Order: sequence, then structure tokens, then C-alpha cells
Amino acid sequence: MEEIKENTAGALEKLEAENAALRKEIEDMQTSFQALCTTLNEVVKVVSRMNEEVADNTHNNAVLYNRLCNLPYELLDTRSRGRYGIPDIMSLEDTIDEIVLHKKSIARFGDGEFGIMFGVSRWRFQREDEKLAKRLREVVQSDEENLLIGLNDFYGDLSHRTENDADGIRSYIVKARSQHMTLLKKDRLYAHACISRTGSWEKIKNQKRIWDGKDCVFIEGDKTRMGVGNDLFDNAKSIQRILCPSESAFDVYDAILEEALKLPKDKTVLIALGPTASILAYDLAKAGYHAIDIGHADLAYEWFLRSGSSQKAAVHHKYNNEYPEGYVVEDIHDEEYEGQIIADLSGR
Repeated sequence: MEEIKENTAGALEKLEAENAALRKEIEDMQTSFQALCTTLNEVVKVVSRMNEEVADNTHNNAVLYNRLCNLPYELLDTRSRGRYGIPDIMSLEDTIDEIVLHKKSIARFGDGEFGIMFGVSRWRFQREDEKLAKRLREVVQSDEENLLIGLNDFYGDLSHRTENDADGIRSYIVKARSQHMTLLKKDRLYAHACISRTGSWEKIKNQKRIWDGKDCVFIEGDKTRMGVGNDLFDNAKSIQRILCPSESAFDVYDAILEEALKLPKDKTVLIALGPTASILAYDLAKAGYHAIDIGHADLAYEWFLRSGSSQKAAVHHKYNNEYPEGYVVEDIHDEEYEGQIIADLSGR
């Protein structure tokens, strides 16, 4: 009898936990639905004003108005849920925890990498290359246990963005979403790609945990110069550098990988090489290295020092593809930097 009571109590406890989880899920869905309705109401107001102001486009605006008004109800229909999915992306803090505490490597994918995979070049510093595109598709769909795949968190809610940023993201993702989703998996947990961005001292402090007390090797463009002129990497135990071409680094990828595989495996490898970094992080992770596609971490820090925010700015002694004419880079003479270079594949 006592055993039956224990089993019954255990079953009830399990049911209560499941009910609590379901209630939480329903509450979250209701919150999301209300947020959607609020957003759509604002859009409807804009469309209404357009409808009043543009008499010769009344029919088209009226159709759009009616579709927007009815959209929440169409989305609420259970038959619609399977058609609308977004990637499951962990928080920035959890991503850095995975890198630091579980020694995970990371390859990051943004609009530039997806552009290359679908035949669209978005950067001056990397030309179109079908072999590069094929390797990127291999990496983004890989299932390496010790490799995180990082994505930008712009597939769903954008309330954490500024209005201008959110509008820019919508303009991009509405056209690109279907392409992305052909490569992404609904049942996978992705990392947060923005380990390369800062914007606050709190984020910078968390970011610096990645290389804290580590013997690091930077694999970077010959004009990237991570850490030169600032203190971002002052908590690293040591720094060495392998220099690569600042533009179209994938052209010499075999040489880069060969040089990287000479490194001791106790090194933390930080890679800033555009889309080539995603592939190199993958190949090094498979070979047993701790490899971080760190992207524009150093540039983002330079911007923060100048503006106190994530606003982009000129950094004349570093290659800065996110700023007008940022490919025009001043020469430097820095003995400490030169002394850290252990290989130069840049052809400079």
C-alpha cells in the first residue's frame, strides 16, 4: 500500500510539473500574441493614414489594411503554426559560458556568410567563390559536438533593437528568411553570433572572459591588428599572430590551415578573417583546438571607446569594412605587434 501511495504521489507530482510547464507555454503564447496585435495595430494606423493621403491607391491600401487586421487571427489558427518557425538561439551570456566553461569552439554566420552561400557578395574584402560557399554550407549544417554555430538574433522579436536597426533588419530578413531556413534546423539550439559586438562595459567584461589568462594566437588579416592601440586583450596571458591577406583570405586557405595546425593544442585561437574564419574555426575544432571566430570584436571595442556605444566610427590604423573607405589603412610601426608575428601569409 505504501508503495502505491509513493507511486501515486510521484505521478501527481509529474503531472503538476507538466501542467505548470503547459500553463507557462500558454502564458508565453498569449504574451507574444498580444505583442503581435500591438505591433499590427501600429502598422494598421500607418496604413490608414496612407489610405487617406493617397486617394488613387485606395484599393491596394484597403486590401493591405484588411489583411493586416486579420493576420493575428490567421496566425493563431493551429494549422498555421507549422509554417512559421524561427531558429532557437541561446542568449549572449549562455553562449560565452559555453565557450569558457565547456571550451566550445564557435563559427558565426551573419548576412555576409549567408549571402556568399546564395551567390550574393556583400563585402569588398571577400569576392564570390563557389568553393567558399560550399564549405560554408558544410559548416552551418554540421553537427560537431564541440562546435557552436552562431546566428544573429533577428529572426523573431526585435524589441531589443533600436527602431532604425529593427527596420533595417526587417528589410533584409523578409527577403532572406526563406533562404536561411533551407539551411537551418528547427530542432537545433544555436549560439548567439554577437560575441563579436560590445556596446557596454558589462558586455566587454563578459567578452574578455573568452581569452582571460589564456595563451592566444590571433589568426587575422594583416591590417586587422587586434588589440593594437587598445587594452581589449590586456588580460590574455600571451599573444602570437598569424597574418593573412586582408582581402579574399580564402584564396590561401590551405596555407592558413596548414600553418594553424602547427600550433600546440593548448592555445586559444582567435580568428578574425571574415567568412574564412567560420570555416577555419570548424576545421580547427575538428582537429581538437579551441577556436573562436571572434569577428569584429576589436573594431567594436574601438567604436565603443570613441562613442560610448555601438555606433560605427573611423579607425584609421585598422581595416574597417563597416565604415566608408575603411579599406584605406594607415601604416603603423609597433615593435610589440611585430614581435608577436609567428607567420606571415599575407604577401604584404
